[in-house]
Amino acid sequence: MDNPYSFRSLQVYAVTILFYCIVYMVLMILPFYAITAGAGEMEIGLIMGTTMFASMICRPIAGTVIDRYGTRKVFVLALLLFTVSLAGYFIPNLWLFGLVRAIQGIVAAFFSTAMEIITMDLLSEKMRAQGLSLYSLATMIPSTFGPTIALLLKDWLPMIWIFGSLFTMSMGIFLFGLSLSRQMKPSAAAPPAEIPDDPAAGPLSRKGVWKSRALLLSSAVMLLASVANGAIFTFLPLYLEKQGLKFAELYFLIQTLVLVLTRFAGRKYIPSDGSFPVRILFPALALACLGSLILGTSLSPAVLAAAAVFNGIAFALLYPALLTYVSFSVPHFARGLLIGLFIGAADLGFSLGALAMGPVASSFSFPVMFITGGALCLLAGFAGLGFRVRRTENEKNRTAAGL
Repeated sequence: MDNPYSFRSLQVYAVTILFYCIVYMVLMILPFYAITAGAGEMEIGLIMGTTMFASMICRPIAGTVIDRYGTRKVFVLALLLFTVSLAGYFIPNLWLFGLVRAIQGIVAAFFSTAMEIITMDLLSEKMRAQGLSLYSLATMIPSTFGPTIALLLKDWLPMIWIFGSLFTMSMGIFLFGLSLSRQMKPSAAAPPAEIPDDPAAGPLSRKGVWKSRALLLSSAVMLLASVANGAIFTFLPLYLEKQGLKFAELYFLIQTLVLVLTRFAGRKYIPSDGSFPVRILFPALALACLGSLILGTSLSPAVLAAAAVFNGIAFALLYPALLTYVSFSVPHFARGLLIGLFIGAADLGFSLGALAMGPVASSFSFPVMFITGGALCLLAGFAGLGFRVRRTENEKNRTAAGL
């Protein structure tokens, strides 16, 4: 299919938007809910980071399950488990919050990996970059309104009412997803006989898939950059509130609006032929570095707005560009596993933004934490210099995939 705006594609984007609307609302209000249950900065970092850490661990498992059983069943079961898990927030207990966040990390691993492969299968090769960009856009559209709505609702309604509404909403998403799954064609796994075991076959063998330079370097870059992003999402609202500032809504509104517009406008510039997106990677990392650094120097409205613009542009392009590149670089028989590993690296980075940066903020300060995030983005740029994957390797992988 050459139309990324077909009715089926729009349905995929719609269920993604609804799912992530709940995700972003929980991301914003749970730290405040945890404070009422007696949590400090360290506990909040652990609770919030648990989701991405669990997601990171489960990405390879999710990819392997998808490779074996297809995307349709995984997609439906993930939505069902997500709905059930939201009921855990009805009881204000920190240990229970951590358990629910771990479950939702597992759900996120299976849901997003399945949805990205569904998007790849839905569109032709030349439209893959646009389709993945639009899917990634769908994951971010809720961040234009979800965090703002959540931060406003926390001042108007009891937490139990908010989470009750989110639970009801998730039930509707499950029914929508169930209807959509019945229209999907089951994805076929590669016959085992076609998968060589000889490591000499390089990335085309079972053992050789772990040696893919494209996968390893793309994952390293995504992990380092995601640490800064995770720290901002987890701790910036708390930092601003401690400073007596009410600019969190403004920051996230600007960042996500810029992200949405940039991801939509920039989708046509992401290579969809297996080539390395060098013209996107380094400018994006430079902007992400600058966006984090200036948050550590000032909290004036102008600086917050500039940081939001820089980070919005950077993360709008970085993830879909690297994901598209990886999708062309891995063999079809292990596509779910290897793409899952790449997404897991992004999850691990976001998780470390809470788990590792929380202690940095507690031991030093929030400004030091943001500056550290900027330094990691700079380090990601140096890691990107290691890309020396030959085009012939990608072409061999594409041949193995039967493309």
